[in-house]
Amino acid sequence: MRLIKTALAVAILSTLSLQCVAVPKSDSNDMSGSATKIEITNKQFLDIALNEHSKFEVLENRLLITFDAISKSESISKWPSMKFRPIQGNYDWNAQGGLKLLVENPTAQEVNFEIKIADHLGTLGAASHQLDYAISIPANSTKEVELLFNGSAMNVKGYRGGDELQLANIAEFQFYTVGPAQQQSIILHNIDFIKRTGDFVVTQARKNQVKGEIETLHVLTDFEKGLGNLIEHHDGSQVDLINNKHGKALQVAYSTQSDYPTVKFSAGIEGQAWDWSSFGDAAVAFDIVNPSDSGIQLFVRIDDALDKKLGGDATGAVHSRTGYAQIAPNSSGKYYFTLKDLEQGLDSGMRGEPPEKAFDANQVVFGWGEKELDTSNIVSIQLYLMNPKQDAVLAIEKISLIPNVSLDTSRYIGLLDEFGQYMEETWTEKINTVEELKRYGQADLLLIDSAKLPADRSKYSGWKHGPKLEATGFFRTEKIDGKWSLVDPEGYLYFMTGLDNIRMDDSYTVTGIDFADASGSSKENMRPSQLKDISYKLDKRKRVVASPLRSQMFTWLPDYSSPLADNYSYTEMIHMGPLAHGEVFSFYSANLQRKYGTKNSQETLSIWKDVTLARMEDWGFTSLGNWSDPMYRHNGKMPYTAHGWITGTHQKVSTGNDYWGPMHDPFDPQFRVSVASMAEEIGKEVNNDPWCIGYFVDNELSWGNTVSDTNHYSLIVSALRSDIKQSHTKAVLANLLKGKYGTIDKFNQAWGVSVESWQEFSKGFDFQGEYTNVIKTDLSEMLFKFADKYFSVVSEEMAKKLPNHMFLGSRFADWAITPEAAEAAAKYVDVMSYNLYASDLNSKGDWSRLAKLDKPSVIGEFHFGSLDSGLFHPGIMSADNQFGRSESYTKYMQSIIENPYFVGAHWFQYMDSPVTGRAWDGENYNVGFVTVADVPYKPLVNAAKAFNESLYQNRFK
Repeated sequence: MRLIKTALAVAILSTLSLQCVAVPKSDSNDMSGSATKIEITNKQFLDIALNEHSKFEVLENRLLITFDAISKSESISKWPSMKFRPIQGNYDWNAQGGLKLLVENPTAQEVNFEIKIADHLGTLGAASHQLDYAISIPANSTKEVELLFNGSAMNVKGYRGGDELQLANIAEFQFYTVGPAQQQSIILHNIDFIKRTGDFVVTQARKNQVKGEIETLHVLTDFEKGLGNLIEHHDGSQVDLINNKHGKALQVAYSTQSDYPTVKFSAGIEGQAWDWSSFGDAAVAFDIVNPSDSGIQLFVRIDDALDKKLGGDATGAVHSRTGYAQIAPNSSGKYYFTLKDLEQGLDSGMRGEPPEKAFDANQVVFGWGEKELDTSNIVSIQLYLMNPKQDAVLAIEKISLIPNVSLDTSRYIGLLDEFGQYMEETWTEKINTVEELKRYGQADLLLIDSAKLPADRSKYSGWKHGPKLEATGFFRTEKIDGKWSLVDPEGYLYFMTGLDNIRMDDSYTVTGIDFADASGSSKENMRPSQLKDISYKLDKRKRVVASPLRSQMFTWLPDYSSPLADNYSYTEMIHMGPLAHGEVFSFYSANLQRKYGTKNSQETLSIWKDVTLARMEDWGFTSLGNWSDPMYRHNGKMPYTAHGWITGTHQKVSTGNDYWGPMHDPFDPQFRVSVASMAEEIGKEVNNDPWCIGYFVDNELSWGNTVSDTNHYSLIVSALRSDIKQSHTKAVLANLLKGKYGTIDKFNQAWGVSVESWQEFSKGFDFQGEYTNVIKTDLSEMLFKFADKYFSVVSEEMAKKLPNHMFLGSRFADWAITPEAAEAAAKYVDVMSYNLYASDLNSKGDWSRLAKLDKPSVIGEFHFGSLDSGLFHPGIMSADNQFGRSESYTKYMQSIIENPYFVGAHWFQYMDSPVTGRAWDGENYNVGFVTVADVPYKPLVNAAKAFNESLYQNRFK
């Protein structure tokens, strides 16, 4: 699913963003997304439903829907349907993977129907903004239907469209039938959500909004002086001047007797028009009251030429702009319609947005027509309904011109101060002056000399007061009294704690600047945050503003001639955001340079390294987590983990559901070459260092998940679609099935398909059938074989270059793990690794696998954040404040050490994300132990110190 990039879509997005989910209030909340449950028998929900050529009946907690018959002659014009709309606002399903519906066919014949999901553009007929799914249910049976929002992308049979569907702004979903067909009935039992696959968190996490007053540029009428010649005509409607609590108003009674009941306003003098050109970028605003208990969809049309019916050129699309708004029942409010499209390029590049300076107004969403009207010649304004199903009454209190507030870009202007901190708020750790920053620097330098390990620690941070086992000179694993443990090089029991991302790469943020002749790199072969020295870009190349929205966020950035310009860099590939590549800047490293008074980044890094190691000792951690900078290799003070990314020219397998990218094809001989190249690089970095605990390879690969059969086996089903000439995996899987079934007839019988020959199968086999037990057994076997090959090749090649170091796995995400992948990994890794964002180990995930696999395990990532330190997103798990973060840390870690299979956990990450989002993917989370100015969060640090002080007694009691 991709975001709309048109001006029209931006306008819609800006209107509906106020409906997004806010941060819930509790000590520890999962920000990975939630949505309001759909109550199918709720009266309010059914009152605003639209049923055309259909009827419905509530059966206790179920809903019976009956679709009219459709003759052959009616099949083009008659579409029996049941359309459901949100009770208020729009559905935000952006954090969901699909819908799971329990549907019954109570009749003696098979029923065939479709489900459609549409955003506002989709309701107007834009196919790419609709997702359709065709469903068949046998006679007298009940079926669980899974509607996957990425079904089209995954090439699942029965899906159409949805390429540009705005899941954050769903306007309706419907059940409908296609003719010719006899009368059909279904019983809808319930609708639930399917969890989304991917590293996703709710994008609009900020709770507070700043309300702004809307300036009135010009009042067209407030009806206090009557109507005059303002109303040109009204068709299918009755108009009357009334008195209400605000004064005079125009009451418009729309009738169902007309398909398009309307009231039309004009300048009042024949042949003349309104000239609004002196008001700049203005919008037409309507103060409207809906006194009824039903919502009304109101359409607005503004023309800058005479209507074609009157001899002019305006048609509703040409010389016209048309839009629509949903007027809530029993409401009063201001609705505004823009006279031109918004400019493109309004993607902020941040996962969480700054507070909206929201206005108490609702945008009339642009539907069709001109991109911009001639504001010097506005001829008419029409307010009408389209095919109303019931009579409706609205009261219009005022029509005016206001500034175009359709997107509040002012909230992005000057977000950051010179230290990269949010300008508009204060908090305990905020830095106000360079002198204050330097005082922190002086304290850091003192810590370098005074920091030491807790008294019960060995040289390698193992448990010196515990039993001493065999010393091998390197880290290893051993199971003791039913508990798995790591053992340090000297033979002491060792439990791994620490922080991820102790490096500068993720401190960079996109400045909005690029170079005129810049080009990007392939996404598949780039590593996250792979940066380049910016100096190679400065040789007479033209610097351009590639994202005006991004560039205006900064009140200060150094000149290239400044010593602080050493903190610029350049990225050739950005995973998500407004730019594909561009200039980036690290406020964190610039703050360090000012903090320690150093001349360049190399001198700064040297001091930062010593300070960071001293902090890890002082805070009681036992290791440096994943993605620590290579300069921490051979540091002689703190054990560390290494990491490798597999890149290269080997083949990939894409499922259409690849969040971080397609999967490696492990059967491609070139894959082994790619792994060997990575092993060579990591082997040189580590160079047999006893301080290296082990290594991770890759991260959160898309193995699939068990939420649905489609997700579980998508990797293999996708591979089977390929031609063996283009896919090594397909060739292996084809041979596996040939070996099992022998003849194609036996395969067809087992799978319930009709493939002509193995030769045809080899060219491409698109499985779209039911997942029977036989088929799932075969797919499971193939998925295991795929995973087994991946882990075996990685293990073999890495062992050649790092024979004394442990393979710590590939860090399974809870949204991307299958039993087959886990079982295959357990054959080859020394330690299983999982990234788990949850309140604790016991609150999320299926950990029954631990006993079956019987392997030591480690948590590679977890964190908690809040919104009280100037960032716009708390991260995947949220807490109320900094003290809540500290309490959540202790609770999570306690659940880890109490589990006999876990031998460690790493917090993600050392420093907060940049306020304006990290360059790689826009994460701007309060998840650091230190701020962007390198100031520690004392509550969190103190909680970690207290926990780590009793770590070993707690674990091995």
